Amino acid sequence: MSKKTKIGIGVAVVVVIGIVVGILVTRPRGDFTLPATVAASVPIGRQGTVSLTLTPPPGQSLPSGDINLSIKETLPTGVRVSFSPNPIRVTDRTRPVSATMTVDVGTAARPGTYTLTVVASGGGVTRESRFTLTVQVAPDYSLEAAPAAITVRQGATGTVTVNVRRNETMRDPVDLTVEGAPTGVRVTVDPTRVPADRASATLRIEVGPTVEAKDYTLTIRGRATGIADKTATLRLTVQAVDFSLEAKPSVLTLKPGESATVTIAIVRTNLTDPVAFTAKNLPAGLSATFNPASAAGNETVLTISAAADAAPGTYSFTVEGAAAGKTKSVTISVTIGG
Repeated sequence: MSKKTKIGIGVAVVVVIGIVVGILVTRPRGDFTLPATVAASVPIGRQGTVSLTLTPPPGQSLPSGDINLSIKETLPTGVRVSFSPNPIRVTDRTRPVSATMTVDVGTAARPGTYTLTVVASGGGVTRESRFTLTVQVAPDYSLEAAPAAITVRQGATGTVTVNVRRNETMRDPVDLTVEGAPTGVRVTVDPTRVPADRASATLRIEVGPTVEAKDYTLTIRGRATGIADKTATLRLTVQAVDFSLEAKPSVLTLKPGESATVTIAIVRTNLTDPVAFTAKNLPAGLSATFNPASAAGNETVLTISAAADAAPGTYSFTVEGAAAGKTKSVTISVTIGG
């Protein structure tokens, strides 16, 4: 081989090496961008998430390998930040990749706005994003019974509104129960779970006719996730409902074929129901009719008639009145003369 040929080969090798080196030097190592700013508002005791997307610039690719995520500064007291996944594994350099940043705000945190920096590093590239974290007051609420005291008659029903007063960060449902109702008192709550978009529930209080008339204290209890139970007190006064009967007159004398009237007076105590009347143990030869048979007022008129063949003698029977689950009676004596 001539000297001139050797020189030509050497030059060609140098040129090839130069081209290869040039390609290696000019080939982009990869790059990515982060959002310039991200933000989250998280109440104390709660958790929030932020999505982070790493995007290759136009005409470029992501770096090969892993990209690690971190927070540059010391985190505020009570705040913990984690990323998932971390590191981010790049498998397709032409497509954006994403991770979720989770922010846990513990009870030791203090409300306020904090400025932090999210750092992403990989393939020799480091990018930063400004992260504004607003720590909000802890979710809380209170309960209020309106009215706080209610009077319900025996055998009647009353209603009470339970107001759920939430603060600005409380967006969870509240479960309501009622404790302390005595036997014979039935309390229903509607709804039992008060959703975030509703501010109240209704208590329906049904008092049986035999419940003792006195004051009772009911406790309305609220339960919500992550918050200590809340209570409100409701005073229930059960009002006695009663009545008695008086016959005027209660003793009378009839001849066979005669009739007479007796006024049955109703002495009411908180009773608004009508009183239904019947005659019990009516002796043979006597008949009884009531006008009215069911009295909404304070009396009824009883007509007693003796049959033409009624046997002489002295007889008694009972007039019964029924209302509000109670039964009262009065005795009437009738003498049939010859």
